Amino acid sequence: MAELTPEQAQTQAVAGRGPAFLPPFTVSRLGTMGIELELMVLDRLTYDLLPAAPDILRLLDMQSKKWVATPEITTSMLEVASSILDGYGPAAAEIEEIRSSVQRAAFQVGAAICGGGAHPFQKWNEQRIYPKERYRESAKKYGYLAKMFTVFGMHVHIGVPNADEAIRICAWLTQRAPLFIALSANSPCWQGEDSGFCSARSNVVGAFPMSGTMPSHIRTWGDFSAHFARLAQHGIVNSIKDFYWDVRPKPEYGTVELRVLDTPLRPAYAAALACYARELCVEVFAAPGQWPLDDSREVYAWNRFNAAKDGVGADWIDPGSGLARPVREVVLEDLERLALRSTDPGFGEARRIIEELMRDGGQAGWLKAHMDGGSGMNDLSRLASEMFEHQPAAWPAQAEHDGTGEHA
Repeated sequence: MAELTPEQAQTQAVAGRGPAFLPPFTVSRLGTMGIELELMVLDRLTYDLLPAAPDILRLLDMQSKKWVATPEITTSMLEVASSILDGYGPAAAEIEEIRSSVQRAAFQVGAAICGGGAHPFQKWNEQRIYPKERYRESAKKYGYLAKMFTVFGMHVHIGVPNADEAIRICAWLTQRAPLFIALSANSPCWQGEDSGFCSARSNVVGAFPMSGTMPSHIRTWGDFSAHFARLAQHGIVNSIKDFYWDVRPKPEYGTVELRVLDTPLRPAYAAALACYARELCVEVFAAPGQWPLDDSREVYAWNRFNAAKDGVGADWIDPGSGLARPVREVVLEDLERLALRSTDPGFGEARRIIEELMRDGGQAGWLKAHMDGGSGMNDLSRLASEMFEHQPAAWPAQAEHDGTGEHA
């Protein structure tokens, strides 16, 4: 079978889903930023997942807003996406506006909202596929994995001025993606059990055939287009959305998209982590022609596993030097270096928040401390929701366990 050109692939019908299509890469201003958050919808009494996302979305559709809210694959989750942002201050303000608006809409339908990467005790078989054709097709294609995908992540988009540089930045950001898994890790429980991981969510994505990382042979946009065409010819992909890579180009937005984070438990954490990713991308862009020294998939897989398992307490193997270093040490070094070159007036505050995030074992450490103190699964879900909705001033790991001891 002769391979299709990228142009032919855009008109090739794939698996009955219509023509495969890879849009051209849109030019974006360097360092512009967009943040997507997948949020849990919870029952206000039991704090189990509640299939009320369609009702919340109907209320949000009535509002005039610069951000958007959309359905996700099951009806107990929804996604919110920011407008185009330029730094920590605007990001923190808009995400707080989003949180407040979604919380009010959820309250009207008897629901709560929550961050976090995975609900502590939901059962995948009880979830309902959102009544949208794309999600019905996903359920047919992936079977039970579609409902297992009721997990909650944060995606960060960083604007890049040209397509070839987007590919290069993808390669660099991929190497540091495990640091963001560690920093955001807050899903220690899975299906009602302590998973033994700080981010159980991170293990779910790997079950999908197009997960993982961008192949190392891709060095230009032309390489990526040819790769897309080859996969489209075999019916493996139909659009960029079929790539579940940890970092991928997003041509219609003109961005590089980091996809590995658990949805943070506080909006400010989301803004700060997005700004860290943004500064790394801007730094790489300023060094044209440089590529990572080591693109070993085995080293990356090990770094990813350690980050998901141990969170901010993990070690990270530096692909350049080959030395294993504590995640905390690497992140602090990054933040210090990036602060010297950043033009974002809010980066100092973002840096302070990330340093706060690494205390006491990070968000996963806080949740585990509550479990060790006797909290049940309902307690964890309730406390995480209250943290997201009410913005407590103190880092919650320092708060005393409330002693309810309620169990699911």
